[in-house]
Amino acid sequence: MGANLFVCTPDNVCADEAVMQHSITDRRPVKSQRHGKTGVQHTADARKSDRESMRVRTGRWGPTDPTPLVSIIILNYNGKSLLRECLDSVKGLNYRNFETIVVDNSSTDGSAEMVRADYSWVILLVTPRIRIAQACNRGLRLAKGQVIAPLLNNDMTVDRYWLDHLVQALGQSEVGVVDSKVYFYGTKVINTAGNVIKWNIGRTKSAGAGYLDRGQYDSPREVDYAEVTVIRRDLWERIGGFDEGYFFYWSDIDYCVRARKAGYKTMYIPKAVVWHHEAATIGENSAKRHYSFTRDGLRFLVKHSPAPAIVFRLFCGALVTLSMIAEHLLSKRIDLVIVQIRAFSWTLLNLEDTMRVRGRIRLAV
Repeated sequence: MGANLFVCTPDNVCADEAVMQHSITDRRPVKSQRHGKTGVQHTADARKSDRESMRVRTGRWGPTDPTPLVSIIILNYNGKSLLRECLDSVKGLNYRNFETIVVDNSSTDGSAEMVRADYSWVILLVTPRIRIAQACNRGLRLAKGQVIAPLLNNDMTVDRYWLDHLVQALGQSEVGVVDSKVYFYGTKVINTAGNVIKWNIGRTKSAGAGYLDRGQYDSPREVDYAEVTVIRRDLWERIGGFDEGYFFYWSDIDYCVRARKAGYKTMYIPKAVVWHHEAATIGENSAKRHYSFTRDGLRFLVKHSPAPAIVFRLFCGALVTLSMIAEHLLSKRIDLVIVQIRAFSWTLLNLEDTMRVRGRIRLAV
């Protein structure tokens, strides 16, 4: 099962001297991938020195280079109709200097075949069944852009001027990550207008969620993390890719916290608008969603909390888990009771591994 690779823009302006057509089927873990004249080459993950990273970071795009290349990475698994709508919105972007990479997680609904047939300007990478963070990292290794959108879900559509606003915001030297205003699909009801982390219980809160947008969240501001993560390339080169230890959620939140510890801000940009089919991929009240959010939230707390706070925050997390179990018992969702117990048990059983990962990053929260 292969995939066609076209290194072109949606206007069929090729990045190389001629259109290159290749078959990519990613069936094994790789350290890094990059385009070459003969296809995709697997290489060691190159890292620039701190001096080089700072040089890139302070080198602003401006009048001489107002439109840096943007790499948009879209993750997909059995979301053919959603993916089509997402790609159509990307194709209609006003900002034209971008490449689009679809990482398809071995879909069985014809998603990959649709991309090959109808979206020849898209770079398609077919992978085995892997986690979200792993898929993002595979896409990152293919990306050529100075700006990278590594987590545009297939259940999202973007406003025509989405990239224009985000690229402009990332031109500030202290900004490493930018976020969008997200509406529930087909409405102007806010899904999120900036996010905060509730550190003591391993949960998050989205500003404006469920409220009609009346302009109350129209000011750019620094936030804890991005719902639709768009980053500078030099940030990725400095702190690496997404943590593949997360099951489904929290890897994007983790990335923004790591960026802050590296000295970068995450900014909410309200003029950059996205529409979202909430939980269309995983299911709003599915066992997988509940398991992942609890498991990954607790792992996040252990990984990023100061040492004196770990026990207290785990205790608070346990209380929240118990309240969720009680709620599921009342609603007779025994399956959700089981996954809450499994999620908390996983946290305790894998505490040593999480502490090892934690030791590799500078704690600043």
